[in-house]
Amino acid sequence: MGEAILKHTVLQPSAALRPFVKRFESIHSFTERSHTLLPDTSLVACFRLGGVALQGASALPAAGISGLQDRARTVTHLAGSHVLLTVFTEAGATAFLHEPLDQLLNQMTPIECLLRRSQLNEVQEQLIETGGLAGGTAVLERFLLSQLRTEAPDPMIEAAIKGIQKQHGTLRIEKLAPAMGLSLSALERRFRKSVGTSPRRFASIVRMRHVLRLRETGQNLTEIAYRAGYCDQSHFIKDFKNLTGSAPEVFFRHLDTFC
Repeated sequence: MGEAILKHTVLQPSAALRPFVKRFESIHSFTERSHTLLPDTSLVACFRLGGVALQGASALPAAGISGLQDRARTVTHLAGSHVLLTVFTEAGATAFLHEPLDQLLNQMTPIECLLRRSQLNEVQEQLIETGGLAGGTAVLERFLLSQLRTEAPDPMIEAAIKGIQKQHGTLRIEKLAPAMGLSLSALERRFRKSVGTSPRRFASIVRMRHVLRLRETGQNLTEIAYRAGYCDQSHFIKDFKNLTGSAPEVFFRHLDTFC
């Protein structure tokens, strides 16, 4: 067997945090590695316990919030990089942050810009002391519970998210808004603030992720385009390339470099 490249561990949050947090992840890179992160539907809080990570030539912050990303980006983890991630539910991050989430779109924002420095220092010191995933997760759980500003995510936005996900991103937002008793502009504002992007852009990410799942079943690109609700191949290729940076046939030839 070859030498391990990384150790990736996932833990589930406590019951009190499940409406807001999907999971905690610990990723320890033993060798230098580069990979392309695809757009996804969750904001992520990142605390670096060791090593360095780069996006392009710039070092990523030791503690940061990755806003919703609607385009692919490449990250390089140097050997010894160890990061602890909090992956929020689609409408969960707004329960901890005061800023409208669309201000964080396509940004990796240092957490010190969003929290008091004293709070951040205390959390970082405790994380470094614990070192391990279980201890670090316990630190983050206590910290998040102390910052929680609401008992549950916005039920209207959660319903909109579920509607979009149920139809794999093909739901027309013009029909969704009146079905929820909102004008299109009201839904847009509320969705951007709570989720981090517009409902249309969110739906396009959901649709792209559905395409990836369809490909895992072995279907060819023509079948996938049809199943994903595209009216023609050119629309499918344009949409896919906008989100991933690659045309579908190129992307799927190099799938192991994406995540």
